[in-house]
Amino acid sequence: MKFSRWFHVLQRGDIAALVNSITLDVIYVPREDWHGLVENPYAGYLNEMKELFVSRGVLVNDQDPEERLLDNTRDELKSEVTLELLYLLVTDGCNLRCKYCFEESPTLSGSFKAVHMDEATVIKAVDLFAMMARQYGSPKKKKVIHLYGGEPLMNRKAIYRALAHVDHLKSHGLLPDSCQVTIVTNGVLLTEEDAKIFSAHRVTVGLSIDGPASITDFYRISKRHGLHVTERVTDAFRLLKRHGVSVGLSVTLTPEALIHREEFLDFFTRGEFREADGASLNLLHYTPRLEVDEDYYREATECQISAFERFRDLGLYEERVMRKVRAFAEQRPMYADCGVVGSQLVVAPDGRIGVCQDFVKPRTYFPRSVHDTGSTDLLEALFADWRNRSPFNMTECQSCSALGICGGGCPASAELKTGSRFNLDERACYNSKRILEWLVWDAYDKLSER
Repeated sequence: MKFSRWFHVLQRGDIAALVNSITLDVIYVPREDWHGLVENPYAGYLNEMKELFVSRGVLVNDQDPEERLLDNTRDELKSEVTLELLYLLVTDGCNLRCKYCFEESPTLSGSFKAVHMDEATVIKAVDLFAMMARQYGSPKKKKVIHLYGGEPLMNRKAIYRALAHVDHLKSHGLLPDSCQVTIVTNGVLLTEEDAKIFSAHRVTVGLSIDGPASITDFYRISKRHGLHVTERVTDAFRLLKRHGVSVGLSVTLTPEALIHREEFLDFFTRGEFREADGASLNLLHYTPRLEVDEDYYREATECQISAFERFRDLGLYEERVMRKVRAFAEQRPMYADCGVVGSQLVVAPDGRIGVCQDFVKPRTYFPRSVHDTGSTDLLEALFADWRNRSPFNMTECQSCSALGICGGGCPASAELKTGSRFNLDERACYNSKRILEWLVWDAYDKLSER
């Protein structure tokens, strides 16, 4: 017998936790017994533990081809990837010039000029998604249309047209009634009319804010002189809540937020923003425009965990950590952390179709257009080079304890930093390992309280 390569040992105090990186199975044993078994696997008094380890796959036959578990899991997860998301980028222009904006990072071949999506492109894009979601989606999964930018409210006409057309397709059974429309906005341009329309169409709004004014206004800078972003976003939040709109917060973990962590967390847990319907605390994407030191990812991860614990007590949903919590709790590993492996279509303002919104400005990986394509081979044209972008296919990831909860991070960040989207997104490495450790001991503490 031998110890399975998929089991990793985490130790705290007098307890050892054995974690299967693929199945996410965890066994808690006395640390002394674990060390005794490792040092003397033939000790008779440990027979009961050995039986447990054999039954749970910690100990396996010397001849057992352990790659079979990896191969089977990878194939199963990959087969479950279905087309469920549309990112409709109604403009690639923005009214802010955020210091950390990653959309400015990809290299452009010439000068950039913002494009607004016209109404004909909106119709074609939504129609294409509706048709392909019926053909390649799963009836058991929710369809979601993200209205995105740039800053989408710079092209209000396209937004309103998209909402009307989605309702039209629902009324004719071409999109399911459960299809959700969301918009991610910086909130600066939001009007009461917008709030009324979003409420009428049951649009979920993702509102970008990075903490109190001392933090948000330091990074999120208006192109219009004298405009205070935090003040405008707060007004937008109040307006949306007054009209009964579901609002989630999109929060970037900036270096200033980490320096003033308690003030930052209090802003979201003690003030009016605690009434949000959810939040997503996001690591900085790689961009040479804002360099961070080597401690950033450690401190940002600790902040995510602290926020998750506080938000959990308030009943506030936090998306980034929750993805990993869900995988761990359900023992259902993540194949990828975003939809580039086959779950999403991204339509640029000019109608070009791609898979990753982070490359919209240079139109990298946007090989087709809604104006000239049929759908017969579209999925293959889009995703042939992307389907395998998963840690389950990356050799350097297969020895990692966090393999099953990682998802591989962001391929765009990996490409911008290393030159290839198939390289590691180093942001995800520490983050996933540390969150796994927290999950293991958080689960143990809850078991101990019973």
